Amino acid sequence: MPSQLRPDSYARHTLERYTGSSVKDFGSHILLCNFDRYIEDFARITGNEITRGYWSVVHDRKRDVSIINHGVGSPTAGIAMHCLSYLDEINCVLMLGMCGGIDDELEIGDIIIPTASIRDEGTSRHYIPHDVPALPSIHINRICEQVINSKLNIIPKSGILMTTDYRMWEFDNEFIDYIQKHRIMAIDMEIATIFAVGYALNVPTGALMLVSDLPLQKGGIKSKDSAEEIFHTYTDQHLKLGLQILEAARNELSSQPITPLINQP
Repeated sequence: MPSQLRPDSYARHTLERYTGSSVKDFGSHILLCNFDRYIEDFARITGNEITRGYWSVVHDRKRDVSIINHGVGSPTAGIAMHCLSYLDEINCVLMLGMCGGIDDELEIGDIIIPTASIRDEGTSRHYIPHDVPALPSIHINRICEQVINSKLNIIPKSGILMTTDYRMWEFDNEFIDYIQKHRIMAIDMEIATIFAVGYALNVPTGALMLVSDLPLQKGGIKSKDSAEEIFHTYTDQHLKLGLQILEAARNELSSQPITPLINQP
């Protein structure tokens, strides 16, 4: 590696290569997602263009927000978080993710604010010791709760998730027994890594998770058809809640008037 390439410049170069955009284009408030539906809806709502590289991204400079689709899995989530931590004016990151609901009280379309995530993946160990929990920013979680209570007039669900890199766990009875024994609310593939990297690199980080399937219930495993139904029914509200959370976060940091991220409740 060339001697002049420092960790900060390497991270910024990687972010530019993967997104096809300049680091100067990024807002200080970041949304992460796994699916291009969120990218397309964000572009439509804000009137900005999509830039497609290895990852898809939309920058809204007027509102100081960027959204990145980094794909599925903890390794890419870790790369995204690591690179974003080197932006000069990064203020917070919010993941808009999907998860499989484990708790019997959950329903398709429910929103969960994770309070922690069990680290059953291989990426977070490179950032924090194995006995350190993966936790979000309490500050970001508080804003999430306030926005959901205000906009939906409900007390949001919250609890412990499990992040795994085991893609076909739904057919492993021993793994399922572990999940049930530990009273895990839902399961995903990125959150523990995102929280761990955010903590290690001092980036305030949170997540707003959408329950997209109920894999332990009969017929509850997500299929191609049910996934399309989830996109059609729930992702618009999910994205708008994320935008409202970032707006609330910006309002706490600035007393100056700002352009609303969206015009509807």
